Amino acid sequence: MWASGRRKVLTGSMSASLVLQSIVFGILFKEGKEQEEEIPRAMEILQHLEEELKAKKFFGGEKIGLVDLALGWLAYYLGIFEEVIGLKLIDQEKFPLLLQWIQEFSTASIIQENWPPRDKLIAKFAASREAALARGLK
Repeated sequence: MWASGRRKVLTGSMSASLVLQSIVFGILFKEGKEQEEEIPRAMEILQHLEEELKAKKFFGGEKIGLVDLALGWLAYYLGIFEEVIGLKLIDQEKFPLLLQWIQEFSTASIIQENWPPRDKLIAKFAASREAALARGLK
C-alpha cells in the first residue's frame, strides 16, 4: 500500500514540476519558433495527466489528494497563461478528463475561496512575460 501511494506522490510531484517547466519556461516565456517547438512537449505531458485521470474524479480517486494539490495551480493559472499568450493549450476534444478535473478542483469551496485575484495575476504574468522576452530568457 505505502509503495503504491508513494509512487503516486512521486509521479504527481514529477508531473507537476514537468508541467510547470514546460508551460511556464517553455511556452509563457518564449515566443515564435522557440515557443512552437515547446508546445508538443507540453502537450505530451498534459496527455500523461489526461491518462492518469481515466475513471477518476481526482488524481487520487474521488477526493482531492496530494497530487491534486501539487497540480492545483494548473486549474487556475493555465487559463491565465493562455490569456496572456493568446494561445489555447487545453480543449474539450483533446483533454476532456483534464478539463473535467479542472472544473471539479476549481469549484471545491476551499480551493475557490483561496485563489488570488485573476486580474492581478494576468497583469503580473503579462509583465513577467514581457520582461523575460525583453531579456531573452531561454
